[in-house]
Amino acid sequence: MAATSSSPPTSEIPVLISGAGPVGILTAIMLTRLGIPVRIIERDRTVPQMSKALSIHARTLEILDMTGLIDRFLAAGHPISSSNFYILGDFLNFAGLINSISHYNYALFLEQLKTIAILEDELEQRGVKIDRGWELMDTKVVGEEDGSSYVETTIRRALDGSNTRATESKKVFGLTDLDAEEIDKQYEIQVVRSQYLIGADGGRSVVRHKIPIAFPGRTVPNNMILFDGHIETDLNYNNITVVYGKNNEMFNIFPLSNGCVRIMADGTSLDPNEELTVEKLEKVCQACAAPYKFRILDSNWLTFYKVNERRAETYSHKNRIFLAGDAAHVHSPVGGQDAYNLAWKLALVLNGHAGDELLQTYEQERVPVADDVIKMSSGMFTMGFSHTLIRRAVRRVLISAASYILKWITIPAATVSMLSIRYHENFVNQKHTTQPLPAEAYKVGQRAHDAPLAILLASGKLGDSIRLHQLLHGPGTFHIVVFTSDMLSTIDKKDRGIAYTDEKKLDHNIQSSLKKWRSKWAYRSELAKKAGLSVPEVPLFNIHVVAALPEKLAAGDFVDPTRIHADALAVKAAGEGKIFFDPTSLLHERYGIAVKGGSGAIVVLRPDSHIGYRVSGAGDEAWQDVDSYFGSILKL
Repeated sequence: MAATSSSPPTSEIPVLISGAGPVGILTAIMLTRLGIPVRIIERDRTVPQMSKALSIHARTLEILDMTGLIDRFLAAGHPISSSNFYILGDFLNFAGLINSISHYNYALFLEQLKTIAILEDELEQRGVKIDRGWELMDTKVVGEEDGSSYVETTIRRALDGSNTRATESKKVFGLTDLDAEEIDKQYEIQVVRSQYLIGADGGRSVVRHKIPIAFPGRTVPNNMILFDGHIETDLNYNNITVVYGKNNEMFNIFPLSNGCVRIMADGTSLDPNEELTVEKLEKVCQACAAPYKFRILDSNWLTFYKVNERRAETYSHKNRIFLAGDAAHVHSPVGGQDAYNLAWKLALVLNGHAGDELLQTYEQERVPVADDVIKMSSGMFTMGFSHTLIRRAVRRVLISAASYILKWITIPAATVSMLSIRYHENFVNQKHTTQPLPAEAYKVGQRAHDAPLAILLASGKLGDSIRLHQLLHGPGTFHIVVFTSDMLSTIDKKDRGIAYTDEKKLDHNIQSSLKKWRSKWAYRSELAKKAGLSVPEVPLFNIHVVAALPEKLAAGDFVDPTRIHADALAVKAAGEGKIFFDPTSLLHERYGIAVKGGSGAIVVLRPDSHIGYRVSGAGDEAWQDVDSYFGSILKL
């Protein structure tokens, strides 16, 4: 008989996270690092052994780099930057994932099981264990008489066995059957009061269902097949492999670890009501692969599935409950970075340094991104697998000409890899009120561009090479990048007005600004102290100086110490105004800043490495503008 209680025990936590997939765990890691106590619950007692999620694209790899987790992922994964195409029996290789704007010039293939293992280990090292076996049953925002509010969430856990109920439906997307307690099963029930709840509980999100938030979109009619296992074939499947057969059908092969592969095939010709067998899949793939041989040796996973393209009507409820990951949007597998956008904003609010306006930018920024990703992935999926006569005909024409077309076109790698995301002007992305707007590529909201720099030594020689993104470690830190053009050069003494700066002026502005900002705002989390958490200090502000000379230097060249004044900046610690040299002027170019005779600029990079603010010039007036920017988004 089910256990009941009229007054279940109540606990309190600043942030409750429902769902321990990659999005939920990464959010928990970042909040914990910023001194915010979290509790993360997961309905399943064990990590699912199979998942449709497979690849980690360039933008997510950049985020893992900035959070210090990248080495473990690179050691476990398999980088792939090109594709094999078998088109009507002909073989082509296409470098379709390569991009020129990120250090991560590939997609990293890594099973979600391993991704979760890496993230969960990191979270446990920070003192937080996932509460597995707990399912969310109800949640609501409770308002107080003084105008404040909090989230009250009821959770339960079956004391014996799993939380799965015999009557629940796993086929209805966007809905969750919340049956009453089952007879002869005992449950433990708790009530959790939190300031915020993050629903990262997947496409069938209970959080989204209970608020409720609509989940409009479509379910693609194709019956797709997913298979994991070993195959024997004379197809070359060392990269992403696309096989388009003379029967006008297509399937994809993705290499996994231990010699296994993932196959995604169109099973529309099969009856979904009949048992799906290895023999049936082998027949579908062999017909498509001909004249090549194809044979399945064994199977670890074989299932039908349907692609859903849906987006939650809103990502937040009363600015207290937020949806992230598949709970907010689902589409054919590409990717998103909701956790990285949300965590630093929550941390600033919980530390008392920002208000609701900052949290409102989460939905403002992520919803357009989800819409664009759904549109892109829908187009790619439809072109590859649609069965309408018109699209089959168009696909046939394009495929027939592919051997010629692929030599001259490129897949929009920056789009697929999430590198072209731009957030538009809002509370935290502020354009300058009086200066002319820069070109689109340099505007606020753009992802921080990367390029190699050299450490400038006190002797004037160039030290080790380093990328700008390697300086942007966080999470939670605003990085202020000061571009000085060639103003620190001793060659051109021409005054450039209020934009001009020299080493002495620059050093003074850096020191005074850091002292002022750090005295006002810092991650001195009282929440962490109350919870007994020992959290390493995370700076809220770091400043980096990027200098250049009027002419570009070739690889291996040295900077003549008599040609640049930077001794005081060269000996500073990273983040304290240390100077770095832009030998080829590439970083200046990627931020739209002239070098020779240029006025320089100050670019404020948000903690998630998007441009929040920029001002031309590096003199006193520019620093005053940056100070006013921080004063407008942060509060005392």
